[in-house]
Amino acid sequence: MQDCIMRRLTALPLLTLSLLSMTLAACESDLEFIAPDPEIFVVQAFIFADEPVTSVTITGVLPIDADSTEVAPAISDGAITLIRNGVRFELVATSGEPGHYNYPGNDLLIGVGDVFQLEAVVDGKMATAETVVPLPPVGLALSEDSVVAPTFGGGGRGRGGGAALQAGITAKWNNTNRQLHFVVIDNLELNPEILPTTEIFSRFAARFVSQPTAADSSVVRILTLTHYGQHRLKLYRVNDEYADLYEGLEQDSRDLNEPPSNIHGALGVFSAFSADSAFFRVR
Repeated sequence: MQDCIMRRLTALPLLTLSLLSMTLAACESDLEFIAPDPEIFVVQAFIFADEPVTSVTITGVLPIDADSTEVAPAISDGAITLIRNGVRFELVATSGEPGHYNYPGNDLLIGVGDVFQLEAVVDGKMATAETVVPLPPVGLALSEDSVVAPTFGGGGRGRGGGAALQAGITAKWNNTNRQLHFVVIDNLELNPEILPTTEIFSRFAARFVSQPTAADSSVVRILTLTHYGQHRLKLYRVNDEYADLYEGLEQDSRDLNEPPSNIHGALGVFSAFSADSAFFRVR
């Protein structure tokens, strides 16, 4: 479930930019580069309140002259541990997913307010971090409990016309402090029927994940949905560590600095998220 969320959270080129900006920040002049530590590694660890731990990755770094097609090497032999109140939870490598780790037991429940430490050991080198599971979003409400899908000729359900393509639902929440949030929408049907717009635009994934936003609302357009039936809209509050990283990566390209990181002894981020849910139907 968390794979798509993690891909969205790491959609910005975190690995390349982290190394690039770290190297640029260490430059003695515009033309002189200092070689990075070849033993450095990158931790990307996200935990979610009331969800299993599956979103932890360890990779190497890309060289400064890497092109856009290169991928940072996965590290699958690391020793990754989560610690809460002195109790250690050992993660294991995820089968078939190089560089990914998960917690296989059912005795780790992530709760609001929990303080977690992370230890990651790669080739004898340890990195550490800490995060606190934030409070969930407050005041989540939807403008409608259903949205009508467009149709293109013929009969059947839905409605036609250009206005139908602009149909949507607005999710609102309290956000006076302009904290980052993002929206995840899942179709909950066992055998969902594909929308006509899905067939036209060749989109078949039944999940939508938004970019993080500091606003207090998000409009879900019918064109971002793919199937009829019951949907869950889950609003996640982003913790400070990821918010700082996200904002750091949006810096002016003329003023490159090392993006913020709460990983000590490596690069990357360890952060926690909490969510609230609301439901609507596409008909």
